[in-house]
Amino acid sequence: MKITTPKGYVIELSADEAETLFPGLVRGVRRQLAGLAEPAAADDEPLSAARLVRRVLRRHRIPPTQRAVYRVLYEAGDDGLDFGALAAATGRTTEELSGVLGGLGRRVNATPGIETLAEAPGVNLLFEHRESAPPGGGWGWAMRPELRQALEDLGLPWQ
Repeated sequence: MKITTPKGYVIELSADEAETLFPGLVRGVRRQLAGLAEPAAADDEPLSAARLVRRVLRRHRIPPTQRAVYRVLYEAGDDGLDFGALAAATGRTTEELSGVLGGLGRRVNATPGIETLAEAPGVNLLFEHRESAPPGGGWGWAMRPELRQALEDLGLPWQ
């Protein structure tokens, strides 16, 4: 096992040494690897959206900014919110919200199993793009049912 320190030093350890020094880390890695070993129907067959959403939520700790977006869109229901209202409800500017959604899109696209899809979906796996009706116009997002169900199954991680 190789560990790179924040200053760039590389430390090489045997598996036994790593487990002795970092038992929690090794258990966590084993748990993650066991989750990746889920049986797939076929190598070329895409995984279901619900399964991919669960993987996105479980692969790393959900940052507070992303939890805020989940909470606000969960509470907004099927209609969702326009982009400006979503930014305001999460306590962010529209530019900051764009960054949060960009990070979330990278999280989605780096999730194991996404490569089985024809195209990397980014946040479109989790949210549905909605156009707002006049007079405001614009656009926004609504939570997809698969995400809503996965969050409920996890116990709503913002509570």
